[in-house]
Amino acid sequence: MPRVAFSYLLGAAALAVACAPAFAADVSMSSADDLLAKAPQVEESSGWYLRGDIGYVFNQTPDWSFPDFSGAGGPVLDDSWMLGIGAGLRLNDWLRFDVTADYRARSDYSAFGLSADYSVATALANIYADLGTWNGFTPYVGAGIGAGYVSLDTIEALGTDIGDASGFGVAWALMAGVAVQLNDNWQIDVGYRYLALSGVSLGNGMPDMDQDAHEIRVGARYLID
Repeated sequence: MPRVAFSYLLGAAALAVACAPAFAADVSMSSADDLLAKAPQVEESSGWYLRGDIGYVFNQTPDWSFPDFSGAGGPVLDDSWMLGIGAGLRLNDWLRFDVTADYRARSDYSAFGLSADYSVATALANIYADLGTWNGFTPYVGAGIGAGYVSLDTIEALGTDIGDASGFGVAWALMAGVAVQLNDNWQIDVGYRYLALSGVSLGNGMPDMDQDAHEIRVGARYLID
């Protein structure tokens, strides 16, 4: 009889040992499923974003097709400030595209007895390469092309008001900067932009002009979920 009881106990122990791994696996899978179910869900950005920018503009004096204003006492164009808005799409981890509209506030322009209020509006399509992210900092480079609209208001010649002039030309830009990630939806963008206006036709018998500017810009991007 003791031998029979011992055989039963031995069989039960063997069965328990054989079932233990399967039971442990079931418990482990159940625990993992519970943890995954309770984990917070991370929603990826749609890739679309909105942007707004302000900046200071170091204006270069315009180059006219004629006459030559390069002599002593030539033209002077004061510096200015700018505002901009835009919308864009992040295509992948390193490539972005956006469209921007910027307004450069009026600045004083003078040249050999002529004076005017000079302002610029631009619309550009831009493409950027994001160069990697380190601790929330993402440096980038970019380029853009579009159109510029130049306004010369309150033109005076030797103190006499001779009207206004305005016209369109080609605008293109080169950019570099760094974006700083604040949270899932907001970034700060600090950058430099070189903006060139070419072949601006002002009409009214005025010569065509080119003009360059260097911009220091600070902006914010809102990443749309």
